[in-house]
Amino acid sequence: MLDRKELRVLDANILYLIGAALFWTIGVYFQVKNLQSGLIITQYIVILLPPIIYIAAKKLSIREVLRLNKISFKHGFLIACITLLVYPVAVFGNVLLMTIISFLGNLNIPQLPMATSKDEYLVLMFIISISAGICEEIFFRGFILSGYERMGKKKAIIFSAILFGFFHFNIYNLLGPIVLGLVFGYLVLETNSIFAGMIGHMVNNGFAVTLGFILNLAVDFLPDREMIDKAVEDIPTTSAMLANTVLFGIISIITSLVAYQLIKIIKKDRKDLNSEVYNRYEETDVKKFEFIPLIFTGILFIIVVAIQIKEIISLG
Repeated sequence: MLDRKELRVLDANILYLIGAALFWTIGVYFQVKNLQSGLIITQYIVILLPPIIYIAAKKLSIREVLRLNKISFKHGFLIACITLLVYPVAVFGNVLLMTIISFLGNLNIPQLPMATSKDEYLVLMFIISISAGICEEIFFRGFILSGYERMGKKKAIIFSAILFGFFHFNIYNLLGPIVLGLVFGYLVLETNSIFAGMIGHMVNNGFAVTLGFILNLAVDFLPDREMIDKAVEDIPTTSAMLANTVLFGIISIITSLVAYQLIKIIKKDRKDLNSEVYNRYEETDVKKFEFIPLIFTGILFIIVVAIQIKEIISLG
């Protein structure tokens, strides 16, 4: 049964608004001054600290709310494999949306920091993989997901995933995080452990950092980089995006089918253990006023996207 001390949808949405406000003030300020240190401050001060303080202020159990329950090595390994298999699906989501908006003009896709040395690689792995994996999972699959559980497990997974995607405030990277949010949310509820989301998040981001590092190293062995760069620039944006969409679409179908089979193994194991993982709380009606905080974050997201689309159009 749900009692008055459990998190509500309103709590989740208030924290989301607080997180967005801190991101666009403290987070952006320090990232502009120094990207790497700014990202660390964003992760630990803007994203990790608020839910911890909020839970403590409501005198709730951090262990229970965040699902700080152990996870087996087998399931951890399966989750890592599932994440790698879902990676192309997330890329497909982003590429599909970028293909659509490419009809408006040329894209100016923001690039993630890419390591050019072993030292930079280790730093980025700590910031983008480990730190983000811990902090963002506690925020979204810990606090936000728990708050939305009052609406039922399916809606909790969907809403927390959408909010996760919107929190990136980047039209180029919207559908990908939503896809990952759906997978991580499901795995966290299925295993009843936040560590499922953390493992998946770290593996996904770590793979992206590693891929970027490998590509940077590979560039040094290209015979004529200038000629290749010019050839790439001569390809129309929409044509290139369409080609990528088809490619990743085909890959995604294959990898997602394999990932589904691995998810079934975890689900069967949990069923054999007679584990109660869903519906920790009784579903209750959610009042409309509980969504009011999302209006403000929604307006902010629309403004940011409008600026990005305006830039795309201006680039022709």
